Amino acid sequence: MPFSTPFATEGLIVLGQILISGITAGAVYALVALGFVVLHRGTRVVHFGLGDQMTMSAYVVVIAQVFLGAPFAIAVLLSLGVSAAFGVAIERGVMRPLRRAPLLVMVIATLAIGGALREGLRASMGPLPWPVPFLLSPAPFTMGDLMLVPANLAVVGVALAVMSGLFVILRFTRFGRAIVAVYENPTGAAIVGISVPGVHARLWGLASVLAAVAGILVAPLITLSPDMGTIGIKGFAAAILGGFNSLPGAVAGGILLGIAETAAGVYVSTAMKDIISYALLILCVLLLPRGLFGKAESRKV
Repeated sequence: MPFSTPFATEGLIVLGQILISGITAGAVYALVALGFVVLHRGTRVVHFGLGDQMTMSAYVVVIAQVFLGAPFAIAVLLSLGVSAAFGVAIERGVMRPLRRAPLLVMVIATLAIGGALREGLRASMGPLPWPVPFLLSPAPFTMGDLMLVPANLAVVGVALAVMSGLFVILRFTRFGRAIVAVYENPTGAAIVGISVPGVHARLWGLASVLAAVAGILVAPLITLSPDMGTIGIKGFAAAILGGFNSLPGAVAGGILLGIAETAAGVYVSTAMKDIISYALLILCVLLLPRGLFGKAESRKV
């Protein structure tokens, strides 16, 4: 007699739904993780205010639509532009003056920037949630035995397009080659005429845009409030999991983290969804300090 088919089928359906939901969340985490890795590889700074910049970008969309009457597409473009400019302003106004300070001072500065953003949004926009429109319909449909949501598919599609665009930029454009040169050897890059401070400024802008895309994608799925930036911790955990010096690792870490926390929420408890991020972060630091795909870096002294 064959194995209990109904139970086996039900288990596979649940697993399929976990993968779909996990990949949706993981795509957002991967974008934030890429922001951390892109910035850290070029500047050695971990920007702990990146999650709050993500929140700011979603609020810019709301402000543009509600108060300025802008269409959604224009509001998104405005948000991306503001985010990029804000990132460059952080580098020029805060990080560049601190370039000779200890690295810890620069990290503390990023924490201060994040806190100022969060409390500024709370004071100006209030603590109550604001609605953000979905990219596509949030009404689910079925495909076979699986339930899919167009809005979630849009999140994954946009995230994948942005990630692919980033890898194309880094590999095939002059700007990307300058970034890679600074990654590999800042002194050598400066000798051949690349403006290292200019690349750093653009890296801050690029990381801010990645965070902005993540914020715009995730805001309709959860509550948009000043505390939404705590998702940045999950992006940080994804970067640690994948390897803090690996861009593909950041993507893989985000997807794995999304699937892991969704599975924990289904099979253990919904309270475990948030705990799993911190647990994986601690385990990676203890057992895999280089992450799953990170490599040892050699530096001349």
